[in-house]
Amino acid sequence: MAPPKLSLLVVLLVLLLPAAGNAADAPPVGGGFNVTEMLGKFPEFTLFNYLMAKTRVAKDINNRTSITVLAPVNADVDWLLRRSARLPRAALLELLSVHVVLDYYDAAKLVALPRGRGAKPVLATTLYQTFGPANGDKSGFLTITPAPDGGAVFASAAPGAIVNATFKKAVIARPYNISILQISNFVVPPGVITRPRAPPPPKKMSSVAAVAPSPAPVPSPSALPCPPVTMPIEEPMEEVPAAAPAPSSQGYAVKAKMSWWSGAGVALGMACVLAHL
Repeated sequence: MAPPKLSLLVVLLVLLLPAAGNAADAPPVGGGFNVTEMLGKFPEFTLFNYLMAKTRVAKDINNRTSITVLAPVNADVDWLLRRSARLPRAALLELLSVHVVLDYYDAAKLVALPRGRGAKPVLATTLYQTFGPANGDKSGFLTITPAPDGGAVFASAAPGAIVNATFKKAVIARPYNISILQISNFVVPPGVITRPRAPPPPKKMSSVAAVAPSPAPVPSPSALPCPPVTMPIEEPMEEVPAAAPAPSSQGYAVKAKMSWWSGAGVALGMACVLAHL
């Protein structure tokens, strides 16, 4: 069988994710099994097995006596990593622990789940419930709902679950110590991957607040300065060969005004002449 193709994101994860020692490879002290060695025989679970080995999840599984591991295949792990390119280590640990049920469920037990009208989903406790973040809410529990084909649907018990998963097949069963079930994809509770970011701190205002300039006030007509009164300068008018139109009343007024200024100019000139005599 050809080895699974790994995306560039998964390769970077392999290089950057620090190893949690070799605790997963240590001799089992709980149920007498090593989940890393068990999943290592199935190439389709290489990525899921690697992530559990690099976190403390594999060690916690080996220390249990009755456990069920819900394992997605490489393609589903790769899809999740592509969708969550900046998945922090703490969130990855929480997500993997949601897929470890603290009870034994194999294919026969899933078929025997209560069915029919009025049957309620089974509430199962996961390893995530033993962590601090899951205490006090339902994100550490899964609901197991029987499917018509004899399988089951796994979902987060917390309201607003993002992704559910269905049972595909039984991989390993050692009653009643450990069971490994293949599921269709990850079960993603709300708040594990999509975490709300804290609002940014308010920006400090400078000592001088930037205020948009207001439009300059329009002065009233009474406030406008009066232009200085100057004497009009009479320019010689060119002769027009055509006959001039009949003067109107407005023309008489202008002509009278110009005659008055002309007379005043003449009087002023005569005064200057007499003053120098």
